[in-house]
Amino acid sequence: MKYTETKLRGIYLNQMIEVLKRLKASEGYLSAYSNGLDEIEFDSCVLQLRKAMEAIAYASIVPNKNQYQAFRQKAGTNTDYRKDFNASKIFQYLQKVNKDFYPVPLLPAAKVGLREWHYDRKTEGVLSPKRFQRFYDRLGKFLHADNPWDSKKHRQNLAKDINPLIDQARSLLELHAAFIRSKDYKGVWIVDVPKNGTTPKIISAVATGDFVVGSS
Repeated sequence: MKYTETKLRGIYLNQMIEVLKRLKASEGYLSAYSNGLDEIEFDSCVLQLRKAMEAIAYASIVPNKNQYQAFRQKAGTNTDYRKDFNASKIFQYLQKVNKDFYPVPLLPAAKVGLREWHYDRKTEGVLSPKRFQRFYDRLGKFLHADNPWDSKKHRQNLAKDINPLIDQARSLLELHAAFIRSKDYKGVWIVDVPKNGTTPKIISAVATGDFVVGSS
């Protein structure tokens, strides 16, 4: 099924809303765990955080949906992209269809001319692709019951890293660019995801041809 650019923008915004809700839920469960060291609260925190990260991965598919679907259909097995769920694998696939698939964090726009605005890249305190994938994989072992014959999982070591990770995820998404290179649309979405929970918004900008994403 082919989606219009307008439809895709709506899906993307819904994913951003889900990410924010799950990050908030994860913080709540972590706070409860910190107060009582209840392992059930910790496991709930981990589950919500991992789902938030998966929602970010699903969001990253959205601007690349048609290319992603076509790429997955060429796989030898498990060709249905609708069954994908592992964020690390989704990122590996997306890298093949759009090397600039990962959200690019931005600073607020500065006016540089008549109807001209410039967005500098945010470089501090944001969740990098490598840290995203490492942390996502790290969360995985806490999604299963403890094996009594295995070594302890050391929840406290992970617990102290969760709030900084959540802060970095929010900072990444707060204002970011999603770049699109499809047959029907070449351009960028400037996505505003307020930390205060108000509704996310997208500004859509169309490019006249192919483009290069710089490092600054």
